[in-house]
Amino acid sequence: MKSRKAVCVLIAAAAAAIVFAACSPQGGLKAEWVIRNGIIYTVDAGRSRAEAVAFSDGVFLYVGSSEGASRYVGRKTKVLDLGGKLVLPGFIDSHCHPSAAVEPFGSAALFGLSSAEGYRKAILDFLAAHPQTTAVRGSGWSNALFGPRGPDKAWLDAVVPDLPAALVSEDGHSIWVNSKTLEMAGVTKETPDPPGGVIERDPGTGEPSGTLRESAALLVEKVIPEFTVEEVARGLEEYQKMALGFGITTAHEASLHPGKNELRAYKRLEEAGRLRMRFRASLYADPRLGTEQVREMVAERGRNAGPLFQTWAAKIFIDGVVEGGTAFLNEPYVHKPGFRGEPLWPRDALNAVCAALDREGFQLHFHSIGDAATAEALDGIAFARETNGSCEARPLITHLQIVSPADIPRFKELGVVAVVQPFWFMKDDYYHNLQVPFLGLRRADEEYPMKSFFKAGVPVASSSDYTVTIPCDPLQAIQIGMTRCRPGDSGLSDILWPEERVTLDEMIASFTINGAYANYLEDVTGSIDTGKSADFIVLDRNLFEIPAEEVGRARVVQVFFEGRPVDGKHFP
Repeated sequence: MKSRKAVCVLIAAAAAAIVFAACSPQGGLKAEWVIRNGIIYTVDAGRSRAEAVAFSDGVFLYVGSSEGASRYVGRKTKVLDLGGKLVLPGFIDSHCHPSAAVEPFGSAALFGLSSAEGYRKAILDFLAAHPQTTAVRGSGWSNALFGPRGPDKAWLDAVVPDLPAALVSEDGHSIWVNSKTLEMAGVTKETPDPPGGVIERDPGTGEPSGTLRESAALLVEKVIPEFTVEEVARGLEEYQKMALGFGITTAHEASLHPGKNELRAYKRLEEAGRLRMRFRASLYADPRLGTEQVREMVAERGRNAGPLFQTWAAKIFIDGVVEGGTAFLNEPYVHKPGFRGEPLWPRDALNAVCAALDREGFQLHFHSIGDAATAEALDGIAFARETNGSCEARPLITHLQIVSPADIPRFKELGVVAVVQPFWFMKDDYYHNLQVPFLGLRRADEEYPMKSFFKAGVPVASSSDYTVTIPCDPLQAIQIGMTRCRPGDSGLSDILWPEERVTLDEMIASFTINGAYANYLEDVTGSIDTGKSADFIVLDRNLFEIPAEEVGRARVVQVFFEGRPVDGKHFP
């Protein structure tokens, strides 16, 4: 089987050859579009600047001076004068959950609310809007508002006494349920914690207190119905409007379960011609199924081979999250002496599934929060490499909240892409209310390395982890990656690990060409180069001429994807 990179190269080369033959000046035909009088930061290998581009059939024909582009102007050519505005390649969000955009339509949306009273109102509003519902779904509650055991079922019982209710935390790693849900699922005092999961309990009685973490959430999954294909499809269309408005033209859906409606929704939209941006996705690898699931994952990958939606990667969760006490650490938690978390996969099972997936040509994609988890992921990658031989696997490790400095060179050695979320690189409520109390000040102050990866020669791709991050505006992340503090903060004490601040060039690369590399798309998109897809954005100000603290105020004013302009009415 050809590698994914080889397939992408062949497709891109064939398309470019056709377009160049038909549309070059020597061929006598002119470009469909010419964009001129801009400041075009190409993010090509030389990080060059240009003034103009010409493109037809969705592919760049020319990148250079405005004078040179005039040769491509014909009677039917559409010409856009940018008046000196900055142009960048379309942004790539390398780890997000677009299918979760369904939640505002079919559940109680708790994202961004800062109090229990706000949650109460959102749930009551949902019930009023859905009087026929048989279950209450919701998502977005913050761990920072609760103690180590998470929210309690008694509070939720008072709001929803008679229907099952399940509310997913904003990080997606815990759910808050009421007594009715526990009763219908048969979860009692006697129910043991499942492998890789935690049933939070009342310390006096041992009864489930209402928060289920990691795999424990599966204990109640049959009680709460999943979203329909139609609901998910509607959410994906809304996501596309939002993402394109932020200049995102490619996104990587981080974890899709084979056989679920999220996959069906993507296929339905693609078949109907309603995907308006490029999606790549990872298929979830279930620790309960081991290597038995690989055959079905191969079959599912084969069903998703369209130009805009493909599932070449496999998502492996090594651990949970710090706020749930489920991240796997080298040193114990401060609030749980002697406990440092547990990996979600036994080592032998992890190595076996890594080798099996790698053998079938899957890109390995790891969720890793703790330093011990990252070491396990690197060991699994090394095992697959030793078992199957060298290949262009480009494994991804995402989140990387706490990383041992000794492990950073291993990323380079093993060809791993570091996928980070710069939106989180600051001292916010999570830092003050959870990370310092749970990890201690030293570890909390050494979270989320980024500059260290660049210095080690590791490709770094940025992302939002939407819906964990709302809004998912890359310009906000670019600012935070450069400043490592909340917008508006300026004191040295406000900066999270100042030595890990990166440059504007590095941040832009992480959202463009490095994101393309992480998704085997560097021959298709990620830079403004002849022969590549005409994916680019126009900004209202030049990022290179303003202070880092103002980058997040910039706005995208025009988006082109595959040479087609996105209607401005879709912008936020």
